[in-house]
Amino acid sequence: MDSLKQMKVWVAELLNDEAIAVLDNVCQVDVKYKVPRDEQLAMVRDYHAVIIRSETVVDKEFLDAAINLKIVGRGGSGLDNVDIDYATQKGVIVCNTPESNIVSACEQTWSLMLASSRNTSWAWNFIRSGRWDRKRFQGSELYGKTLGIIGLGRIGGLVSARAKAFAMHVIAYDPYIPDSRFEAFGVEKKTALDGLLREADFITIHTPRTHETMNMISDHEISLMKPGVRLVNCARGGLFNEDALYRGLKSSKIASLGIDVWVHEPQQSHPLYELDNVVGTPHLGASTYEAAARVGSEVVNEVISGLRGEIVKNAVNIPSVSEQTYAKLKVFIALAEKMGRLYGQIRRETVKKVEIEFSGRDIENPEDAKILSLVALKGVLEASVTEGAVNFVNAGLLAEQRGIEVRERIALGSGDYSNMIRLLVSEEGTGVFEIAGTVLEKKLPRIIRVGDYSVAFIPQGRLIYAPHKNRPGVIGKVGMAMAEYNVNIAKMVVGEGPNNSIMILNVDNSVPQEVLDKCLTFEDIDDMKVVEL
Repeated sequence: MDSLKQMKVWVAELLNDEAIAVLDNVCQVDVKYKVPRDEQLAMVRDYHAVIIRSETVVDKEFLDAAINLKIVGRGGSGLDNVDIDYATQKGVIVCNTPESNIVSACEQTWSLMLASSRNTSWAWNFIRSGRWDRKRFQGSELYGKTLGIIGLGRIGGLVSARAKAFAMHVIAYDPYIPDSRFEAFGVEKKTALDGLLREADFITIHTPRTHETMNMISDHEISLMKPGVRLVNCARGGLFNEDALYRGLKSSKIASLGIDVWVHEPQQSHPLYELDNVVGTPHLGASTYEAAARVGSEVVNEVISGLRGEIVKNAVNIPSVSEQTYAKLKVFIALAEKMGRLYGQIRRETVKKVEIEFSGRDIENPEDAKILSLVALKGVLEASVTEGAVNFVNAGLLAEQRGIEVRERIALGSGDYSNMIRLLVSEEGTGVFEIAGTVLEKKLPRIIRVGDYSVAFIPQGRLIYAPHKNRPGVIGKVGMAMAEYNVNIAKMVVGEGPNNSIMILNVDNSVPQEVLDKCLTFEDIDDMKVVEL
């Protein structure tokens, strides 16, 4: 906690007060909104973390100026304003809060769909002018209609679930989603976008903004739609080409449009503003009290985790995990990192390859194996590079630059344990060094092998690693030497190898180099190192 107090965080865009208070208890926080670009570049060099929304542009220029930056936290899901590839090269974690505002965005979709299909905004402005009419505002029911969803991810899935309340037939197009998700939501899968466009009475889009999705709906696609189709976009500006929307609305091919996101935000005028059959809002998809609270809480927790050097669940430039998966893997993540750190502190050999093997009932998913492999690799590299220079983002890149091959695999058997992690490090000229660990009762991490030695100990605190010859009096000599230098041994375990033995000592206080030097003069002590876990 004390080290975090030295960390400076810049909150560059709107964040709720409760979240800022949590952050302020841990770090040094500056809340500065609407900072001009030149001032951003001058001030960002002082910060270790920046929290943004959609307006602050974190590009190459920004990242080059941010010489102390460790993590960028984006409140919300979109990352169009962040150069993720360059951030990865710089070793900067980029994270977002992809599930914090999905309910609000889904409900805004239905708000605009209902308001536009029933001409609500147009009718309200009409009667406010002192006039009264009903015929001109005749709209459409949702009941029994076909809803086409482009993108069946988090928000698209919620939209499809709520369509059942209106007894709508739901079809969806998403080439990146497995069939099982369509089946789970009871949605008819369309293998081509054209098929959805021809059949849908209502169309809503829920995809990120990429080169592939930009202008995904333009004049050609509108020409394929049913006459009188109704469109909604609460995802990203530019997914529907705005000029094509205007032409479609003017020709009456499109009966109505609900739109919350725009290519240019903010903007004072737009041709779509002139049309009565458009309901537009200024990017309000996440603008609810509940979403603001979730966004603030989640982005602050992610930033604190990143500053602490812990796994960041929603990082986009390292493997991300769901809350459920993280809960399952949390203890394995801690064990894998400590195994890597143990190796990095007791070995001084040139590493050629790092293999992580997982076995047992608790680790069966290859994606889980990738996360744990990255965690262990970070631990291996920490001791051999400048302090603080290795994180979950750049560990893979550093390994590649050093010519270290990294592999992970899932094995079938785990011997006497229900689960096992094996870290196998191929060293130049000395063979393979193994460290193995397990988790007992789903919560108790243990290291069970170090090199050739079978030994069971808790990977925690300050340890002394001491392989030695298995002869009478060795343990006593080490104990007396520690006592001479006032080093208190809290716990000791001894393990056996094919020829010799090993001591692992838990100590309560610092270990002077003099006592290590003295112990290494003993004929029976092969090695001795202090390890911090």
